[in-house]
Amino acid sequence: MFTRLASLLKAFFNSIMGKMEDPEMMLEQTYQDLQNNLIQVRQAVAQAIATEKQLEQQYRKNADQAQTWHNRATMAVQQGNDDLARQALQRKQQYTQAANDLETQLKAQKEATNTLRQRLTELEGEVQKAYTKKQVLIARDKAAQATTKANEILSKSSADGALSVMDKMEQKVLERESKAAALAELGSDQLDKKFKSFEGQVDIEAELMMLKGSSGGSQKLIAGESAKAKEPVLVEANDTVDIEDIKESEKE
Repeated sequence: MFTRLASLLKAFFNSIMGKMEDPEMMLEQTYQDLQNNLIQVRQAVAQAIATEKQLEQQYRKNADQAQTWHNRATMAVQQGNDDLARQALQRKQQYTQAANDLETQLKAQKEATNTLRQRLTELEGEVQKAYTKKQVLIARDKAAQATTKANEILSKSSADGALSVMDKMEQKVLERESKAAALAELGSDQLDKKFKSFEGQVDIEAELMMLKGSSGGSQKLIAGESAKAKEPVLVEANDTVDIEDIKESEKE
């Protein structure tokens, strides 16, 4: 049981490692990390802009208050109330100092915001380039995988190998055809074939006997005619016989 569990864990670990080394997965993960960084930088820029606006509002508010207390001090002087004028000037000084401090912070914040904005623009360009490169690399990786698979298939099977297999199959088909023909011949009616062969021989023998019979009759007829030709020719005393006619008769 423990061996089986160890094998399963090993297979699971190898599967994870294989996926981690997969180029497409690595590219997607890297691009996702860049996207997350881009989101964080955008949030930082937004926060910097908000802080800049707040400092600007506070600066303007303190500057306005300093101007207001300056005007009040002027009014107190005009009325001849120096103590009230002093108090107004003290308050003006407080707001002026706060405005100066805020102005310094605002200047620093604007520089930081500009830097973040520039970094955001650069990062957006990098992310766009990364996306394009990711797509190209994934396409190249898929093409490489397809080419590798095709080459593996071609290395395992060739036209010569296929033709060799076809030749072997042709030989097997011929063997099966021969076997089928032999079984068909064994399964036919041999007795019927023998009788047909015998009947053919009988017909030949009968025709031969007929030929022999015809030949014998012809010979008898010729023999009879020869016998007649050899019979003596009787000639009466008063008949005149030509010797040449006799010779011709003997020849016939």
